[in-house]
Amino acid sequence: MEWIAHVAGVVLWLGGLMAAGLMRGPEQPGQGSTRRRAMTAMALPGLILVLLGGVGLLARFGISHINGPGWFHTKMLLVVTLAVLHVLVARDKVRGAWLMPVTGLVGLGAVVLAHLKPF
Repeated sequence: MEWIAHVAGVVLWLGGLMAAGLMRGPEQPGQGSTRRRAMTAMALPGLILVLLGGVGLLARFGISHINGPGWFHTKMLLVVTLAVLHVLVARDKVRGAWLMPVTGLVGLGAVVLAHLKPF
């Protein structure tokens, strides 16, 4: 059950970040609220699901990953990178078309590491 919340959270979180990042240009009536809505309706609930699902997975399968494999530490570094992007987008410090591929590649890297556990 935890993994369903975790995966759904990843989809919402990354989708919300990408959508909010693409809404750029001068503020126009309604656009600021649309960006804010993308962050509060998609990205923030996704982030919460990712965190709750991740903590649930750690509780279920043990916390041996924390002192163990390198893939887990690398994945956590990518997750922290996404969290920093989340804060920057929420505070309207960054936006633009570059955010979509960066968010996608960082998220894909975290997913690949979690699935393959290469090292």
